[in-house]
Amino acid sequence: MKRSLKKLVFGDHAIKHDQWPHIPHFDKIKDVWHNSNYVDFGIERIFRLFLVTSKVFFPGVYLDYVDRKSSYHHRKIRGEVYVIFKTALPFIILYFGLWDQRWLFIINIYLLIETYVYVFNKIFLPEHNIGINYNRSLILLFLNFVEVIGSFALIYASGDYLNESVRNMIDALYFSLITGATVGYGDIHPISSDGRGIVMMQLISTLSFLILFFNFFAPRAQDREVQS
Repeated sequence: MKRSLKKLVFGDHAIKHDQWPHIPHFDKIKDVWHNSNYVDFGIERIFRLFLVTSKVFFPGVYLDYVDRKSSYHHRKIRGEVYVIFKTALPFIILYFGLWDQRWLFIINIYLLIETYVYVFNKIFLPEHNIGINYNRSLILLFLNFVEVIGSFALIYASGDYLNESVRNMIDALYFSLITGATVGYGDIHPISSDGRGIVMMQLISTLSFLILFFNFFAPRAQDREVQS
């Protein structure tokens, strides 16, 4: 059973522990600070420094550090499990109607912020994406987008922001999805300043998500397929 599961996840690849060694995140911060891989200045440099340092406030960095002695593939698999957990969390909260549990709500928003930090790091700190597989990154990107839809659905379910009650999973996901997809049928719409602010925040974030990240990853995935 264990051997079959290992083959399912890893295939027939030879796993080498030193293929892509773990790089401590504080070394990545030093690289940006000393311009080791970048020729930047001004707002671009400040933004890169902000992105790379802000990751220390989230658990993903420390999960990678704890797992630093494992092989590259094992580290990446555990990272994928973490992404799947973050994606599933808002849906679990919605399914069981736990949006009034404030501590769960805060944890979900905290992990959502980490997701945005993570994806912007993928764009502005590409030199740190060692051994990157762009097709894999697109799959993870899709999971990140699903997480955003679920997290905003949780926000809508937790308050009276809309003209109709969305205090159930389907209605909340419906409104979040059509907002994130910029469809906007008009049957459900915000009726308060807070609601409009949240909708604008989701529109800006998901539009940025789609434009920046699909434009960034898709051409590189195509180039990789052509080269192979």
